[in-house]
Amino acid sequence: MSAPRDATATARGGGDAHGVRAWPAAALLSLSDKTGAAEFARALAAHGTRILASGGTAAHLGEAGIAVTTVEEWTASPEMLGGRVKTLHPNVHGPILARRSVASDMATLAAQGIGPIDLVAVTLYPFEERAGGLDESGAVDEIDIGGVALLRGAAKNYADVIVIHDPLQYGAVLAALEGGGTRLEQRREWALATFARTARYDAAIAAELARRATGDVETPEPPLVHALVLERARGLRYGENPHQSAALYTRAGDSRALQALREGKELSYNNLLDVEAAVLLAWRFWAPACVIVKHNQPCGVATAAHLRDAYEAALASDEQSAYGGIVAFNRPLDGETAHRLAQQFVECVAAPEFSSDAEAALASKKNLRLLRLAQEDVAASDSWEIRLAGRWALLQYEPKTPAPEWKTVTRRAPSDAEMEAMRFAWEVVAAARSNAIAIARGTALIGLGSGQTSRVDAVDVALMKARRAGHALEGAVLASDGFFPFADNIEHAAAAGIGAIVQPGGSMRDAEVIAACDRHGMAMVFTDRRVFRH
Repeated sequence: MSAPRDATATARGGGDAHGVRAWPAAALLSLSDKTGAAEFARALAAHGTRILASGGTAAHLGEAGIAVTTVEEWTASPEMLGGRVKTLHPNVHGPILARRSVASDMATLAAQGIGPIDLVAVTLYPFEERAGGLDESGAVDEIDIGGVALLRGAAKNYADVIVIHDPLQYGAVLAALEGGGTRLEQRREWALATFARTARYDAAIAAELARRATGDVETPEPPLVHALVLERARGLRYGENPHQSAALYTRAGDSRALQALREGKELSYNNLLDVEAAVLLAWRFWAPACVIVKHNQPCGVATAAHLRDAYEAALASDEQSAYGGIVAFNRPLDGETAHRLAQQFVECVAAPEFSSDAEAALASKKNLRLLRLAQEDVAASDSWEIRLAGRWALLQYEPKTPAPEWKTVTRRAPSDAEMEAMRFAWEVVAAARSNAIAIARGTALIGLGSGQTSRVDAVDVALMKARRAGHALEGAVLASDGFFPFADNIEHAAAAGIGAIVQPGGSMRDAEVIAACDRHGMAMVFTDRRVFRH
């Protein structure tokens, strides 16, 4: 067992009445990621800090010429179970958890012949990176136990102990120590970051074990536990309304932070909701596509052989609603399209890349935000979609298997052109709020009715918007995200000149609806899959 530290060492690790702590008398390092470890330990040792380290870390520091006390020497207890138990020992956790201001705690350490450990640096086994590619036994071996216990113990006692969970923190800790000592506020901040790290680590373990438990099936059972840890990525001006504070969070550990190519005015909560909707819809299409979103609804959507033509057609969908909207492209934005776009008032433009000509064309729009975003930058990485609803949370899973084959249910089958237009409209209506109706001509949206409380209202709104924008309805197609409960929807569409309809089917009045289509010579296709989006 190590001898107790002398009075000088104890004073060196102490602090003043304001919670400032000087250079640690003893520091414990147990590092899976040893980046910068030697330099950090050398800086501590240069100020008299005794360096303690677990096996692999001790060897690494020793090779760098740094004097190290191994954990085995400190505890007088060897590692057990092939290294599964190294730091789980009272003579490790006692010196970390001892309250410096409680005389009995310090007396207990003195009776054991050990002094406090004032700094703990741990980088955990890389479970998140490795476990997915290992068999179950290998994945379990990547679960860090001792490291998490060290971090939690040190974070709990942040009043007296510095805790580090990431090599990127070494510089800030050394700067604070060299500036006269760490403050209580700093140690609390590092403790908070540490608890977030251990929460993220446990969430990754729970998610991986849940994935293995459900197996590789088409539609897995919802997990008994779904752990979600979020980290603040950036602040926002405000929430949906100016009186609401807000921030943008990402799933913990997700490195795909939102980076604006240009952000004149800071992005808002509402902007980001619209950006997500616009980008994901744009990437539903293979051809060059443009999507314009306003208030989380698509008001302009089109595909074309050239990006400028797609933009022109999307703008023509509903130019009135497009004013001040969010525009997304699924191709790099070129100068010609950007020059045309610069003539409109838009809040944000998202594209996978921006040409130098495009940036120049938009340079005069000082408040316009340019976001370099592709589908993978926006789409959730988790297979389970989560929606918070008050005190509840809802999880749902989208199967990866192909959707059912569409089937014609009317006497007249749709033409090839109608079928192409219906497939386009189906993608649009699937991205709109239910009840939703999308009317398309070719691969351009010409009318959208969404968020309505009755389906016939959704039809009427879509028709109204198409007429308001001056679109010809004769021969257009219509897509519905849910089945038609009554034939009145068909009568309204037929009166406007709609030629073909795609819908899920499944109503108890399907026969009446089909008969109405047949009377008007319309084609109707069933998808056998509903695409509600509440």
